[in-house]
Amino acid sequence: MMKKTVQGLMALAILLLSAGAAQARDLAKDLQFDVFALGGASTFVDAGYFDAAGRKYHSRFDLGPKFTIGVAVPYGKILSIETAFSTGPNDLIVTNTNVFPHVGVQYPVRVYMGSLSAVVHAPFSFRHLRPYAEAGVDYDRFSPTPQALTTAKTQGFAAVSTANITHNDKLGFNMGFGVDRKVLKRVTLRLDVRDHISSSPAFGLPPQPTSDSAAYFPVPGRAHNIVYTAGVLFHFGKH
Repeated sequence: MMKKTVQGLMALAILLLSAGAAQARDLAKDLQFDVFALGGASTFVDAGYFDAAGRKYHSRFDLGPKFTIGVAVPYGKILSIETAFSTGPNDLIVTNTNVFPHVGVQYPVRVYMGSLSAVVHAPFSFRHLRPYAEAGVDYDRFSPTPQALTTAKTQGFAAVSTANITHNDKLGFNMGFGVDRKVLKRVTLRLDVRDHISSSPAFGLPPQPTSDSAAYFPVPGRAHNIVYTAGVLFHFGKH
């Protein structure tokens, strides 16, 4: 009796495993996703002006290269949900406008942007070009490099002779548009423009002076980091 029971349980386990494997194969056969890699540049369009110790300062972020990787999952022919990670430098430049010539102090900054976005493609294409619009949420980190930390320590920030700066983490959102062009069954070229919007990073500095020798950075409002990229999407699964 025990032998027959064990044989029956083994047969049932094999049947369940076979059924599960078949179902997994069916799911894998229907699975679709895209992997993409893009390269380009980004620039902040928000210059800032502020006063410190009776002097006028100008701050801006320098143009920097960007590299983006991500995965997109299509839902039908029009909508897809994608997650992406972008990184690259956007150095902070702070200039004393009362001193001529205007030579700014550069604080190298590395920007890291993670995003989750909905992409809506047009229901048509023209000469294999298919436009799309997208919007989503961001988690951005503005991270001064060790060189920037040293510069702040030794050269100061704006009107003070020494300063401690640190990274800023920001929640934000992104929106943009682009165009895809399919060149092979599983390869598509993409041009993409996105505005990553968050509150302006102050790198740990307060918006108002706490003492005569303390650095501060009054940069209210939003930061717009516009990223221009081009690259390739690779299609996997049933297409």
